[in-house]
Amino acid sequence: MAENLKATVRKLDTVAIVDLKGEVTSFSDETINSLIHATVDEGIRKFVLNFTDVSYINSSGIAILIGIVTSPTHKDLAFRVYGLTPHFKKIFRMIGLTQYVNVLGTEEEALATL
Repeated sequence: MAENLKATVRKLDTVAIVDLKGEVTSFSDETINSLIHATVDEGIRKFVLNFTDVSYINSSGIAILIGIVTSPTHKDLAFRVYGLTPHFKKIFRMIGLTQYVNVLGTEEEALATL
């Protein structure tokens, strides 16, 4: 089921833009975490997560995202998010995820805040 999410990284100077496509569920854990860890190993400390092409996020997917942005091993990393639907923006606010990650409207806005 891991094929339900595709994740790729584009690097712009010191920022990694993680383009997500598909569904963010429990099956996405290894895909997202391994990509983040590999990019951190390359020296990147700033991340922009692109949800423009994400069609679905369930509670397990939210838990994965919470784990990534709140992990003590990631305390020196900066995360920004864009491309969320209004529904998922509301969920991010309701569960308090916006305390840990800025949710922005566009890639340009996200990059400008880093």
